[in-house]
Amino acid sequence: MTLDELITPLTRAEIEAAIYAALETKGASTTAWKTGAVVRTLITGFAIVLAASSSLQVAVAKSGFLALATGDWLTLVAQYVYGVARDGGSFASGDVILDNAGGGVYSLGVGDLVVINTATSKTYRNTAAFAIGAMETGVVVPVEAVELGSASTATPGQIDDFETVLLGVSVANTAAIVGADAEDDAALRLRCLEKTGALSPNGPRDAYAYVARSTLDSTGAAIGVTRVRTIADGVGGLDVYIATGSGGVTGTVGDEDTDLGAIDAAIQEQVVPLAITATVQSAVALAVPCTYELWLLDTITLSGAEVEAAIALALTAYLSEVPIGGYVISPATGTIYVSALESVIGGAVEGVIDVSVTAPAADVAVALDEAPVAGTITATSVHFVPGPVI
Repeated sequence: MTLDELITPLTRAEIEAAIYAALETKGASTTAWKTGAVVRTLITGFAIVLAASSSLQVAVAKSGFLALATGDWLTLVAQYVYGVARDGGSFASGDVILDNAGGGVYSLGVGDLVVINTATSKTYRNTAAFAIGAMETGVVVPVEAVELGSASTATPGQIDDFETVLLGVSVANTAAIVGADAEDDAALRLRCLEKTGALSPNGPRDAYAYVARSTLDSTGAAIGVTRVRTIADGVGGLDVYIATGSGGVTGTVGDEDTDLGAIDAAIQEQVVPLAITATVQSAVALAVPCTYELWLLDTITLSGAEVEAAIALALTAYLSEVPIGGYVISPATGTIYVSALESVIGGAVEGVIDVSVTAPAADVAVALDEAPVAGTITATSVHFVPGPVI
């Protein structure tokens, strides 16, 4: 039996055909049995049970191979073969800005403030106590989504209202706040392969990436690092830049109760070899605003506002995954290409005919320590063009 045969389940029809063929070789006239006959019903029921057993056999067989295992089976392979736990996802987190245009004075504890993304109806709570005085503006408040996962991602400006009543106060997020769903199979396989690098005493690149992505915070939750870049100076020094989907990693090297400090401590202990000095740093968030005009068929069932929301989420997700330092096409420097942004917009919804991105006006240069994130996303016009008459 080949591997392909081992990992291909038998269908009910294939099993039924095999049973009938076996009975015919023993002289049974299977064509004489009427539809609904007891023996046909028994064969069908037996085939259903065997098909389910065949699917289970295939899943067990695939679980022996990292490249073939999927879903819960891959979770078990990662955990018990590679010692890697699947990341359950992260809550979207970042900062909002409060401006008080009235005379009220407010002081709120952790979790007392609830703000709303009116475009998606997702809510966010403050993760630190704060106070805002009368006529005070520019108060920065860290918030975290109430709901886990990417559905709570907010593009710049989408968090714009309150569930908690603060008269005279307005709220806005100036940068994208990105949440992540549970780690998908491809990302989990990548971390398993990176784990093998962490077993080396010589600090290979994969080891730095694996430890940075896998380190937990002081509460035991995933920090959410999704991007890692290492740059060696050739004389024993190494810069390790790390970023989440929302941008930089908060904290201070040396303080293990902070995210950055915890990652630095893990890298220094688990990865850095003798005679090497590794400097772990948060990447700098580079907000990339995008202004576009769109033409699409009027046969689409979405409204203009729904189209704009879908495109904003697609651009936010794309930019949150751009590597630190951008994409490098040798020998050019790191770049975000306008053509790529147009492609993302064109693929966000069905029926797109044409896309024109007016900002950025040219490809965006990305410094080696910058992690791109979505800036303000603006649709100047969304044009619905009559489709073909059928």
